[in-house]
Amino acid sequence: MQIIPQKCKYEVMSTKIEIRLAKAESIHWTCLKYTGETAVVQRPSVSSDSHKPSYPSSNMICKDWDKLEVQMKKEEKEEKLEGDAALNKFFRDIYKDGDDDARRAMMKSFVESNGTVLSTNWNEVGTKKVEGSPPDGMELKQWEH
Repeated sequence: MQIIPQKCKYEVMSTKIEIRLAKAESIHWTCLKYTGETAVVQRPSVSSDSHKPSYPSSNMICKDWDKLEVQMKKEEKEEKLEGDAALNKFFRDIYKDGDDDARRAMMKSFVESNGTVLSTNWNEVGTKKVEGSPPDGMELKQWEH
């Protein structure tokens, strides 16, 4: 039973002493006292299937979290939203799927117009200040900071 002294650690606490020994060989120690008997080398068990290991749990029912994630993403895509939720999802998708210039254009136009203009054209928005355009029947007020 060999150890690697450089990798061993110990910690003295008020109620206990914790000792961590680094084994030189990957063998199973039946006890800390040397008895002279040969220990059996433990081989890592490799399963034939390519499934990821499941999260350790005391629950007897195993869940495939990857499958659940795929299912949730599919449901999100198929979900039919209405009103403001649908509009917000539409804008999130445009921002997520857009290139860097489209994202910059969206951020600049939205901030400079106080939330009244949203453009994805950086060539149009990048060279000038975006003026706000309120909806019909409303007026745009400038707020001082």
